[in-house]
Amino acid sequence: MLRTIFQKWGLPQRLRVDNGLPWGARSDLPSDLALWLIGLGIEMIWNRPAHPQENGIVERDHGTLKPWVEAGQCRSLKQLQQRLDRAVIIQREKFKADDGLTRCARYPQLLSGARPYDPRKEAQQWQLSRVCAYLALGVYRRRANQAGQISLYNRYYKVGRKFAKQEVEVRFAPATLEWVIFDEYGQELIRHPALEISAERICALQVTRRIETKYQKQRQH
Repeated sequence: MLRTIFQKWGLPQRLRVDNGLPWGARSDLPSDLALWLIGLGIEMIWNRPAHPQENGIVERDHGTLKPWVEAGQCRSLKQLQQRLDRAVIIQREKFKADDGLTRCARYPQLLSGARPYDPRKEAQQWQLSRVCAYLALGVYRRRANQAGQISLYNRYYKVGRKFAKQEVEVRFAPATLEWVIFDEYGQELIRHPALEISAERICALQVTRRIETKYQKQRQH
């Protein structure tokens, strides 16, 4: 869906998003989708949890569209989509503010298109180096389990049994594509190849290891 939107409107400079999936993740590491967007050169801005006012314009827009569309009266998803499309056109191109201008008239630059994007040429625009530079800015704190392991993107990495239950810091080394683990004093303990950080995995949204729940396994049987 984002590829379709970007193809029509161009790549934005930045995206302000919520912290829930798929935009954010439960951990301090960016989600798979966020990594893909970063690779396209889009700055990610995450709202603080439970602070919808940080994206107040969009929230207000939703509040305006809701009574216009009257979703409860729609007989199908197709009709709902048609009403949404019509309401958006009215709000953007027909409805005039106090100065007599529509949104399109007031901000004509928005219709001229941002950075061009063609999904067929995505490989030429997408850069792993952007993702690596972003990850290198972070310090990711973890507590080793009883086996002396930590989890990154739902994959276990060895630290050492003598560090069981201890807190460690993880940094990303962009030059070598490695996770570097340090103790609480800043002493390097061990390095692991960050195999999940690759163009193929990120563009396929397959960075995070999917763990099946007991309910999902039961459904398969």
